[in-house]
Amino acid sequence: MASNAEMAVTYIGILDSYIHVMYMFAHYEGCKGTPPLRGLLRLAILCIVKQKPTYGSEIHRELKERFKIDVPKALVYTLLRRMEKRGLVTSTWDIRESGPARRVYRITEEGLDNLLKATRKLKEVIPIIEAIVSAVEEE
Repeated sequence: MASNAEMAVTYIGILDSYIHVMYMFAHYEGCKGTPPLRGLLRLAILCIVKQKPTYGSEIHRELKERFKIDVPKALVYTLLRRMEKRGLVTSTWDIRESGPARRVYRITEEGLDNLLKATRKLKEVIPIIEAIVSAVEEE
């Protein structure tokens, strides 16, 4: 069995990984000190786009329905454009005979790799987050 010191070092390493994931998603836009929701919002968007090519309005709706994330549509579109510049998603125009042209977003290989790596890191910190929440609720 691991000693308390070894367990502490392990937890610190996992927590550091979580902080790195959140920093990685926030920092590339120059948003130091961004709350974790921003990084999680990007992950949720990647998760939605991974399932199928999707319009921005559908992404916004899915964020609300599946992830209970209620953010302005403008933020979703801003993040999609920034994620496209970073190479995490691509978009093409869907031009129909009736109605306006709409962008269809697709995840890239880089975006999928980014999502999978971040998800692995998040899995490592779930027990830590749960322990912190439990400790606070017990007080």
